[in-house]
This record gives sequence, C-alpha cells and structure tokens, in this order.
Amino acid sequence: MSAKEPALRLARAAIFAMVCLVVSAAGHGFAGGGQVGPTAFAVGALGAFVLAFALNGRERAAEVVLATTTVAQLLLHELFARSAPGMVAQLGQHHGHLTFGMTLVHLVVAMLTGWWMYRGESAVWLMLRLYAMAPLPVLRRLFAVVTGTFTPVRQAVPAPEPVPHVVWEIAAAIHRRGPPAPTVAG
Repeated sequence: MSAKEPALRLARAAIFAMVCLVVSAAGHGFAGGGQVGPTAFAVGALGAFVLAFALNGRERAAEVVLATTTVAQLLLHELFARSAPGMVAQLGQHHGHLTFGMTLVHLVVAMLTGWWMYRGESAVWLMLRLYAMAPLPVLRRLFAVVTGTFTPVRQAVPAPEPVPHVVWEIAAAIHRRGPPAPTVAG
C-alpha cells in the first residue's frame, strides 16, 4: 500500500474536506454568520475536496497543512457569507466582509483544525512507513488475512537425494556383532 493509491488519496481528501467544511460551517454559524445553505455546503465540500486531493500526493510539512487549512477556511467563509439567505449587513459594513470576531474565529479554527489535520497526516504517513518496513511481515500477512487478500506463497520442498542401493547392500553384508573372527596365523 502506498500513499499514491487512489483509494487512500480519495479517503484522505474526503476527510480533510469534511473536517474543514463542518468546522467552518459550525464556526460561521456560532460567530453570527447565519445558517449555511445546502448549495453552499455542497459547493464548499467539492472545492475543499478538490484542493485536498490536489495536494495530498505526498507528505506535507506542518506549514503547508496549516496554510492550506487557513486558505480553505477563508474561502469557505466567503462562500458561506455570500450565499447566506437574508443576512442583513451590520451597520457600516458590506455584506460578506469579515468582522474582527469572524476573522478571529476563522483563524483560531483554521489553526486548530490545521494542527489536528497535520497530526492525522503524520499518523497516516507513519503507519505507511511502518507497513513498508521489512521487520513487519507478520503484521502484513495478518492484515492481508483480515482483508481477504492473502494468498500463501508455497515454496517447493526439495526431495531428499536417493541413496544408491550399493550402500545398502554393503551395510547389510557387514556384521559387527560378536567376538572377532578367528584368524589363521601363518
């Protein structure tokens, strides 16, 4: 199993997108941005998924994960603010612009979520490295047995070499039991 397998990349991108989306939507609502509509939620999910899938081909540093999460949070805020039904702009502000409280909430949530996602990514990459190590064949076999992908490799056992019949005949002719045979002195 490698990190570039499509199934693993899709799963990691989906997890990143859903975490960013749910946390951003909840934070947006708690900070006074209003409810997020289903269309904005779907568009945000697709956008976050595409961003995550494009970036998750290899292990990324904490700075990259934090920056990506922050950008995703800010883009999701703009999407949610522009699509919020019936939101009235506060006095002196244009609709959809960040207030200090909204900015603070999004940045704090972005940093916490980014760190959380970075730790999860680190754990996934550690598991992949451990899985690939040579001292773990038993765990690999156990995983393969559990998932049903294990097919035992049968090695041919060499047949013993046949012993020539002459050796058996000589061994049967020699008797070593009893006293020594008398010899004729001469």
